[in-house]
Amino acid sequence: MVNGCDWEPIERFESLADYEKFISWINGQVAAGRAALVALDPAKAWGNAWDEHWYQCVADREVWRLVGPDPPFRGVFKRLDSTPRQAGTAAG
Repeated sequence: MVNGCDWEPIERFESLADYEKFISWINGQVAAGRAALVALDPAKAWGNAWDEHWYQCVADREVWRLVGPDPPFRGVFKRLDSTPRQAGTAAG
């Protein structure tokens, strides 16, 4: 699924370098005004054990969840409503 910012879900990052490249890219989207970093909603966030950030696409106001890798979990970038908590992984 593509949204107003042409973002596509990432089911897992292939490597730490892949994740770091994505972080650089999404920060560029924020700097360019195409995205905004938004506050986590504690009721929907995965908890303090996760490196989690939410980004809003300015074009369509969809909020996306970025969760950094924590092996064996490889991280995700998905629209907020489509990201169930991973079973059997760290909880907050």
